Amino acid sequence: MSGRRSYYLRDDQVHCLLVNYSRKGSHSFGYDYRKGKVHKSKVFGYFPNMTVDDARLRALEIEKECIQGDKDYDELFEIHRLPLFLYFLMTDEGEIKIGHSTDVWNRINSLVATQRGVTLLGLREESKFVDERKLHYLFRAFRIKGGEYFQKNDFLLELIARFCVFRDSDVQIARLMGQIDTEIYPK
Repeated sequence: MSGRRSYYLRDDQVHCLLVNYSRKGSHSFGYDYRKGKVHKSKVFGYFPNMTVDDARLRALEIEKECIQGDKDYDELFEIHRLPLFLYFLMTDEGEIKIGHSTDVWNRINSLVATQRGVTLLGLREESKFVDERKLHYLFRAFRIKGGEYFQKNDFLLELIARFCVFRDSDVQIARLMGQIDTEIYPK
């Protein structure tokens, strides 16, 4: 088996569910079915965004809609590749990194587990209101020259708490970002 990059396992509880285990750490869930002479498998979710229990439920829903409901297979699969996650890391010196990645678990592991004094403050999926570019621009006054690190400040800590810990809605976070902008950069 050496040389294989991923392995497919059929779930023993929901037989149409395939679990793809990748050596790189990107794991996905797929629906496998045969309808007439057609056999297809298609990815419908990714770990950790979707748990195994969620994948089982979704596979059963697809089964019902596709096979029993006689819907077109491709209509049921609207999925985005791995989503971008924002993450916030802090060093012992109080520098905060604002970053994003589609492979967030491996990225955080490479930054936190391999470096002393780096702590994960939080992470959450990017949205149209909140993304890395907008946050870098908003906190430009605190940027440490030449990188994605920013000086620790109350504005950024409040945003991280409300975005990652309290999980405020995107609209609430956008409103907070407007207030922070006004306070940091008075007109």
